Amino acid sequence: MSGLIDYIAPFIVAQIVSFAIGYSPTDFGTGLLLGWVIFLFPFGWALYMGYMAGETGQSIGMKQSGLRLVGEQTGQPIGSNQGVVRNLLLLPGFFCCGLIVIVDALFPLWDPKKQTLRDKIAKSVVIKSA
Repeated sequence: MSGLIDYIAPFIVAQIVSFAIGYSPTDFGTGLLLGWVIFLFPFGWALYMGYMAGETGQSIGMKQSGLRLVGEQTGQPIGSNQGVVRNLLLLPGFFCCGLIVIVDALFPLWDPKKQTLRDKIAKSVVIKSA
């Protein structure tokens, strides 16, 4: 659920804004600049959610879902830099193939610690908030 709020919702909002203003990818000039802003907004938002999760232990979606991101060893928030790096690992999946994102999302189903691939690389774990 938190992933829908943190990652999918910004893509949907960007598409709705694009449709509402009548943006077409074939526009040039200011339309091209606006297109890049609309295209990059969800990625910037995902990195900001990583920053929030690393700094405070919770992104907006995690707060709504009652989850918390902590370091596997320390049990404390992993820090803003590590949170951004953790979410940066999603970006190649969005750009080249969604398979990486799907495997990352499904990985907790068979992992004994219920970690995603991003969590394994960042040495973090998502737990229920107290």
